[in-house]
Amino acid sequence: MGPRTLAAVVLVAGAALPARPALPADAPAPVPAPALAPRFVGPRTGPARAAALTQHGGDAASERAVEAALDWLARHEAEEGGWDADGFPARCAAGAARCDGVGRGQHGEDVPCPFDAAITALATLAFLGAGHGPWVEGDRHGAVVERALARCAAPDDAWSLALGTQALAEAEAMEGRGRRRDAALAGAKRLVAARQADGGWTYAAGFRRGSDVPYAALVVPALVAARDVGAPWPDGLADGVGRWLDTLEADEGRLAYLADGRAYGYTPTAANGLAAAAVRAWLVAGADGPRQRAHLALAARLRPTWAISWKDVEVPGQGRRRVQVGHLSFYEWWYGSMATFQAGGDAWAGWFARAKAALVPHQRTDGCARGSWDPVAAYERQTGGRVFATALGAMILETPYRHRRVAR
Repeated sequence: MGPRTLAAVVLVAGAALPARPALPADAPAPVPAPALAPRFVGPRTGPARAAALTQHGGDAASERAVEAALDWLARHEAEEGGWDADGFPARCAAGAARCDGVGRGQHGEDVPCPFDAAITALATLAFLGAGHGPWVEGDRHGAVVERALARCAAPDDAWSLALGTQALAEAEAMEGRGRRRDAALAGAKRLVAARQADGGWTYAAGFRRGSDVPYAALVVPALVAARDVGAPWPDGLADGVGRWLDTLEADEGRLAYLADGRAYGYTPTAANGLAAAAVRAWLVAGADGPRQRAHLALAARLRPTWAISWKDVEVPGQGRRRVQVGHLSFYEWWYGSMATFQAGGDAWAGWFARAKAALVPHQRTDGCARGSWDPVAAYERQTGGRVFATALGAMILETPYRHRRVAR
């Protein structure tokens, strides 16, 4: 997510659901809204999922990796539901060596990770992406998803407002019983109301002018998912976002964080370029333009490679230290996967082949950590930790069926 500072006060997307909501046996089912043909939420179950998996490059190995990742997340769910980015080792199996890789402060400080609500929503999206939910009869992860969705309905910050709204909308689109529609629509309404004058969104509206790419890239899929359950869009939303993205400094596909990024020490990055590529594709806003072509050319140059190693170096004033070298970012790969999937063709086939080759062999297969990914990538190591890395790894591998290609 690349956060710098969270706003002190954020909007809450509806009231919290009960910890384990269930319908009494003699109660009438909620009346769902008229069924809508999904434009975003993908074919996540049954023959349609199997067909999408085959068509878009998934295989048995990538599917086993997804289920192993979800198994690790389920085993490390917090007692009250959701995930604690730095407290999850308390959930490790008795007698097993505790999993390491806890989350930390937003700049890597040795303090509790402040993003549990957002990371919980990400993990929830990973379960939903593979078709799991309490509405699926006999689903082994159904109760985990139910508790997690309850947490998503009461976000703690701007990040979890966006991610939680997406999770609630996707769950409603999958279940179709109306139980989460109001919460999803309320979240979408709050996100639309938080849109900035420049056309985008920022998590830091209280103390910094201008929209930022990382937050806008979380809001847009939330709104696109909410559209699947009936959320209205303001006129001109897509064009406005496209015009705002056009104002940001670009450098060979890389993109600035916000309009005056250099004043805050930001330079154009690959992560922002790939996030913008996904946003343009979802909104069909400049999806055939020169900037989008540059973003996708960048993706072709930066296809996933597990290129992390360790080296002993002499650090001035600190003596000889063991440092990590190489570039690896699950966060970057996540947006690259979503952007190239929308593009299709070789952009997607080449990217996903490399993503599978990078992720599947490096998934842990030992002890309590089996199914997870070590948080060795940049943001995962600094802040998000093992829960964040594992949720992103699962969603990257779910891409063939997690969402649909948006029609242009």
